[in-house]
Amino acid sequence: MHGVTGGGNAQVAVAIRFRLPAPSLRDLITSYYFVEVIGAPQAEVEDLLHPEWGNLRFQLRNDWDTLDLTGHVLDIRQVALFGPTSRARPVIARPGAILGVGFTPLGWALLVGCPADYAADQVFAAEDLVGDSVLRLHADLLLVDDDDARVALLDDYLSERAVGGSCREPVTRAVHAALLDPAVATVQAFAERAGLSQSALARACLRDFGFTPKILLRRQRFLRTLAALAANTEQPIGDLIDGAYVDHSHFNRDFRRFMGMSPSEYLGLPRLMLRAAAGEREKALGAALQGLHQL
Repeated sequence: MHGVTGGGNAQVAVAIRFRLPAPSLRDLITSYYFVEVIGAPQAEVEDLLHPEWGNLRFQLRNDWDTLDLTGHVLDIRQVALFGPTSRARPVIARPGAILGVGFTPLGWALLVGCPADYAADQVFAAEDLVGDSVLRLHADLLLVDDDDARVALLDDYLSERAVGGSCREPVTRAVHAALLDPAVATVQAFAERAGLSQSALARACLRDFGFTPKILLRRQRFLRTLAALAANTEQPIGDLIDGAYVDHSHFNRDFRRFMGMSPSEYLGLPRLMLRAAAGEREKALGAALQGLHQL
């Protein structure tokens, strides 16, 4: 449990729990996660979600605001489907709870199905992309009140959607493996590592990952450095910058591009939710950030 002074000088506590899906879903789902904010009704926690893959989020108790990348409040109150992101997303959380499902790119392709570039940096009412069955699932989730029961409902629902697979699966896996290789620093090396032409790589990246190969490589080296910063808060930033960066200025430009601020500005924020999430995710799943999840 992590505490901070929130809006209206009210104390707020944040609890985050991660659970693995059924073994058959672990190449499709990075994790299920439960986020609870406890405090007075007027209290708020503000944070920035780093770039990530797609997510499905269910409101369990009270309404949280769903925001676009500019901080504008969207009219989505029950189940929100978030496409993959290339920029930090602001979040304002009040006392209440949500349940989230993190997709891998392969999971997005098989379980959601729409092209990832269509949903990139966007938020949708989930039923608009995956059908009304997700609203029935939400109703079932609200009828139970423990993690195990909710995980079982998610496993059943997602396992049914995963039946049949996809002919694109080998390509998606190859591209994902190449993207996770820290030695891959150029689009040419990316294509070679994935066993594709550069044009085929570009199509696969947009369709299943949401962005061009160049943006994905930039995002990945940024996330590697962000994870190192989160794990080594006492070390100078210059000692933690990923080897794919030319110099500190190169990293600073990428940081501003993805987070909308400088590294020092970001590290000066309370980051209550993300501090809690990174630590719990590392313990439960072995990776502090969803974008670094290994298949």
